[in-house]
Amino acid sequence: MPFSFPRRKREPSRDRVHRKVGIMRGDKDSWEVGLERSGEINILQRYRLSEYWTLIRRDNTGPPFISHKLLFVEEDLREIFQEEISIKEGADLNKDAKERLDALNARYWLLEQKCWHYHSCLADGYQLRAFELWRSHPKWYMHRVLVEDCASRHGCARGCGCCLSRNIDPTRRLGVGHCTFECGCYRRARGFDVSEEDKKLLKEQCREEISKLTKHRITRVAI
Repeated sequence: MPFSFPRRKREPSRDRVHRKVGIMRGDKDSWEVGLERSGEINILQRYRLSEYWTLIRRDNTGPPFISHKLLFVEEDLREIFQEEISIKEGADLNKDAKERLDALNARYWLLEQKCWHYHSCLADGYQLRAFELWRSHPKWYMHRVLVEDCASRHGCARGCGCCLSRNIDPTRRLGVGHCTFECGCYRRARGFDVSEEDKKLLKEQCREEISKLTKHRITRVAI
């Protein structure tokens, strides 16, 4: 009488599972894997941006997270960090200066919480992977478009080297980036102070315009 041994089940592999259930949103696709292996990082990032917007159009929805929110809170963090540097560069840290530093420290902490919340809101998949790859480079903010933007506003990217060589306190790593109104070097080169009212007005106007443009080039290369 013929007999047979029980058929041994093959261990499931990641590739077999993908073929069976399909690639879930958030998983890397074959194009991403191939571009990563080839080292074509710029093409990879452009591909991710294209696919991200294709998904939004296909689903007929707005972006799951508005990237400019993260852009704005990072700018606020830079302002605090640069103002702290300016105060500490002063000849005398009097009582008022110390109180201002304490207030800035508390505000930085609050904005840091908001920043990490916005980071958690990035869409899992193309957007999140693109952001994390981009920010893994310590000098990500020296992208040509961001340098040109700072220089055109007469910030330190105009050539003095302040943006590139600014010393970053480990507790202020979210404050890395280009000049704000509070950069001491930027202010000295400008030759005059800008009133708080004018700063607020200009910032609100610029942010209103950027918030209307979901594909604004500064948002695109920064986030």
